Amino acid sequence: MTFHRLRPSGLALLLALSVLFAQRPAAAAGATHVSLAGATHVYLVRGIFDVSVGLDALAVELRRLGVASSVYSHTQSGAVAADAISDYRSGRARRIVLIGHSMGGGAVLSVADELNDAGVPVSLLIALDPTAPGPVTANVRRAVDFYIAGSGAMLAAAPGFHGRLENIDVGGIPGMDHMAVQSMPVMHGRMIGLVESARGGFFTAAQR
Repeated sequence: MTFHRLRPSGLALLLALSVLFAQRPAAAAGATHVSLAGATHVYLVRGIFDVSVGLDALAVELRRLGVASSVYSHTQSGAVAADAISDYRSGRARRIVLIGHSMGGGAVLSVADELNDAGVPVSLLIALDPTAPGPVTANVRRAVDFYIAGSGAMLAAAPGFHGRLENIDVGGIPGMDHMAVQSMPVMHGRMIGLVESARGGFFTAAQR
């Protein structure tokens, strides 16, 4: 597994936030695994100190739409990979989606690498202002990096990658910053749209 270095600008912000979130309950750092009927499973990975609570809210939105989702700490990349491999091989998940914020963005790249070694495909990988540039492994069908110039990294492809890779600078969105990228409703809407595309269908108006 590869560990990636946090950029100085992101480190300063996240260390400042550590004081605010130091008293969060220990249970919040663990994985929340919820299975629903369906062939798509979304694995979401929070950033340092588990401050990426916007991903928990996104998971709730996805479950309401009938999409299975699990939320993890960035320190649990091994558990994410093990769960995804188990879910895929058992048939519980036929389409795997990985979403990670900040250091969680680096973690989902490591997870994709482990899944590649296991012969498990990844339908969609979304990095939110990640701290590492990749690479994105050959088993990933589509990778989207919503980064902020000067803050997060742009993703690069590994040898053998033939999927679709998009690096999208969202820094021009009003109110956008390293934390807002994982919590803003507009970003949740964009990610849900990408999940819709990955699962080969669209959510109905009633579901939304």
